[in-house]
Amino acid sequence: MAIGRWLGAWVLVAFAFPASAQTEVDLEFGDDETEDEAIAVETAYGVFSNGYLRLGVGSTNGGDFTIFKLNGAGSKYRLGNESDVYAEFGLGYRAALANGSDFVVEVMVNGYGDSNALTNGDAFAGDSNLVQAYAGIENIGAGALREAFIWAGRRYYLRRDVHITDFYYENMSGDGIGVENARLGSVGLSTAAFYYDADDIDYTSTALDMRVHDLDFRNGWFGEGGAIWIDGSGEDQTGDDGYSIRFHLDNLELGWGEMRNALMYGAGAGIEFNSTGAAYATSGDNRLRFVSQALIKSNEDLESQATLVLQQSEIAGEDQTWVSTGIRPQYNFTDNWGAAVEVGFDWFSDDGGDQSLAKVTLAPFYSFGRKGFFARPQLRAFVTYAEWSDVGAITEQAALGNVTDGTSIGIQLEQWW
Repeated sequence: MAIGRWLGAWVLVAFAFPASAQTEVDLEFGDDETEDEAIAVETAYGVFSNGYLRLGVGSTNGGDFTIFKLNGAGSKYRLGNESDVYAEFGLGYRAALANGSDFVVEVMVNGYGDSNALTNGDAFAGDSNLVQAYAGIENIGAGALREAFIWAGRRYYLRRDVHITDFYYENMSGDGIGVENARLGSVGLSTAAFYYDADDIDYTSTALDMRVHDLDFRNGWFGEGGAIWIDGSGEDQTGDDGYSIRFHLDNLELGWGEMRNALMYGAGAGIEFNSTGAAYATSGDNRLRFVSQALIKSNEDLESQATLVLQQSEIAGEDQTWVSTGIRPQYNFTDNWGAAVEVGFDWFSDDGGDQSLAKVTLAPFYSFGRKGFFARPQLRAFVTYAEWSDVGAITEQAALGNVTDGTSIGIQLEQWW
């Protein structure tokens, strides 16, 4: 598979030398204007809202829009490779209390479905969920809790993801209670307890997550260490319990942009690095995961995100290895018009052999007067080409027949606030 080897090598080289962008900038993983507006909404008293919308249509090999994702991979490269319609809408309220604290409450729902229903006339087989519903109190007193948030309910809790793959490599969200960002000097402490009851299997779990963050290693490098213990039960629970430990090292002040790194180990029910646990995992299962991502700003018009994932797992006595690397440069020709190119490569190996997938997308876009990698809204057209190692290597092989490559074309609107 010549294209797979060539793209994989090209992306590894591109990722290995992010410092070649020498312009001194101060970036965060998000568009400056968008982040400032979000902060203003969140810290203002009264009603606030936030949300996300992804809407588009496409076609793959002349038929229904189909994604390209490798079997065994934990994610896929998403540009021009999302065949769903998805939306989230959150509404909240912040009120000042007499003692200087703030009361916060928020509810968020999501909705999703197959975008092919918009073009082929099929019923829109969508669904929706209540994904957040919590209340809490911020800024309690003048001691260790002066910057803390005490909360209870259902939350997206301190999630970490890679944007170009939509890979939530650490996700402790769920139903629970917690104290977030208590302070011991410059160091932050956060702890939360979660309960999960599966809808479709006989499985429940309780979990306790603890983390120490804002560890200053100087020169802009900050660290975090965390651990979670998960106790599962039920007839569909194959192991008794599990845990994970995680270490993060981030720098948001590099001369060329930002970098985030994570080294994580999970065992038993903790191998998915979430708060619900893995009901299928036995006490002997384990996983080691390394994730690195960089946001590179060469100048005000050219920004890129690159990522590398290395994962080694032992599941039911079988060794599994997943490697993923990719990059998405984005260039604005004007305040409104630009183009993005995304190149991604995934490789997976287990006792059944090796499989791989390479994917490249070209997406010209209209950015509504905004520049920056995370500037939204963005209306984009796209053409995506993917090639994989053999028939059956991808999750949606049945929709494409006995082929080992595919081309998708389409248009998509993405917005968040």
